[in-house]
Amino acid sequence: MRLPAHGANPRKLYEYCNIPLPERYIDFSVNTNPYMLPPSLWPSQAEFCQWAMEYPDPEARQLAELLAETEGVSSAKLLIANGASECIYLLAKLFANKRAGILEPTFSEYRRACQAHGCNIVLLVATEERNWKYEQQELMKLIEEVDILFLCHPNNPTGTVMKEDELYALLAAAEEARTFTVIDEAFYPFWFGGFTAMQWINDFSRLIVLRSLTKIHHLAGARIGYMAANEAVIEKVKALQPPWSVSQIAQQLALRFLPLEEFAAQTKQMIAQERERITGILRAYGYSVSSSVANFYLLRRPGCPTEELFFSLLKEGIVPRHTVNFPGLDGRYLRFAVKTKEENDELLHVLKRWET
Repeated sequence: MRLPAHGANPRKLYEYCNIPLPERYIDFSVNTNPYMLPPSLWPSQAEFCQWAMEYPDPEARQLAELLAETEGVSSAKLLIANGASECIYLLAKLFANKRAGILEPTFSEYRRACQAHGCNIVLLVATEERNWKYEQQELMKLIEEVDILFLCHPNNPTGTVMKEDELYALLAAAEEARTFTVIDEAFYPFWFGGFTAMQWINDFSRLIVLRSLTKIHHLAGARIGYMAANEAVIEKVKALQPPWSVSQIAQQLALRFLPLEEFAAQTKQMIAQERERITGILRAYGYSVSSSVANFYLLRRPGCPTEELFFSLLKEGIVPRHTVNFPGLDGRYLRFAVKTKEENDELLHVLKRWET
């Protein structure tokens, strides 16, 4: 059975699975912020109409300057894009027909983008038995074999991370090997007490950091993200980017929501508390749950076919993210977003029936 390549599309998923769409369902496959911004913070209808009628700044200079100040880097080292996904495809185009390393299981668009541009892909796959970690020796070997390496950090779908000194050592080795390393930090805003590779952007000429502005600020429909790298890399990628790639609506929404630091900080703390609560309960039920630091986690029920659990949950109006298209997972796990306490309690109520 062919399933949708991504989450956040329940209607299409039910259609593919030939299951009637329930009157009410909870979408645990979408890993955006479950806590809504107050309506008073959103633009007026007149503002939306005005933005929709205006051509955007092709350079998104105002937003780049705000991000440069926030991140402590030069705006010349930033590229604003139509979501982090556009950055991924632009980089794959820049490294077309080169050797690309991908640390699996991970976000499927790295592989798709690299395949679309004729890259020779080399995979390194982590396993549950290793707690979704990679052997440092294997990483160092891979660095020597490829021209560009993609690392999702925190990783999607496991939510796991590397130790700070290990990531730094990897970047140092990549610099020496003349290998570019892409650190995709799309879910960094949800990592309570975490660290960012952005702190090293001035230290390593081959480090590229990706960020998404869509996840925590409810801008998934607006599509906006950015890339940080040295000026030479940014200039090369900009030359490949279509004009007016980022709409005026997306730029203005980002400018409005980025300064809401208290909202982001509260979200991060609430997500961490709720994730620890529900994953602790699930482990007590007998489930295997990944050691996530993000707003989602990977789950497997030992002794139970995952497909059986997947279809049962769908029929009860619980929509998980399948893992059929993640190399190394091959459908044996389900990914769940951390949502509100009330929604998470509904999930726990259903999963308790399947406890071992």
